Amino acid sequence: MPENHQGANASPPEQAAQGTAAAGLNHQEIFEARRDEYNKLVASAHLIALILEKVDFKILPEALSADKTTLKRHLAPKTKIMSTGLDDGTCMASVTWDVGFKLKNKTVVKCSASYIISYDGVKDCTADGVTIFLENVGRVATYAYFRALYAQLDWSANLGSEPLPVIQFLPSFRKGSEVGKSPPPKGNAVEMTPP
Repeated sequence: MPENHQGANASPPEQAAQGTAAAGLNHQEIFEARRDEYNKLVASAHLIALILEKVDFKILPEALSADKTTLKRHLAPKTKIMSTGLDDGTCMASVTWDVGFKLKNKTVVKCSASYIISYDGVKDCTADGVTIFLENVGRVATYAYFRALYAQLDWSANLGSEPLPVIQFLPSFRKGSEVGKSPPPKGNAVEMTPP
């Protein structure tokens, strides 16, 4: 009968964290190691592709006649890691941006765009480090394109909504309940921390 190894069913980031914890590091040392790895990836990785994969835009007639101040905006990114690049040095992710506007409780505008983004230069890092990198750097890179795309679609539909906000991602090197305890960003930026 095979031995039951703790963490055998854990995700790669959890395994990396367990491995770091098993090495006898305390929470602060783990935090510092993750931050160092992220910073190393920021310095060594190079964007090789950013491709618009899919766009879906829908607007209901109610949105055109509504007072724009009554529309409630929702903006959310999702990142799906396609490759960590630990074997070949090239990491890849699919980043999907969704923006929607609700009038009362009804969604009257919805836009979703999916981008494939890849970087080379991934070396000497863990899957956890690559995930943090793609969830922050990859999202910021794709957001500029999504923001411009949405502005064009908004103009073409004659919606006249406010431009999408400038965003700032604060990389989180903590796990679970520790995520999201960073101080708010300064200025007009919208803070978004990865899930």
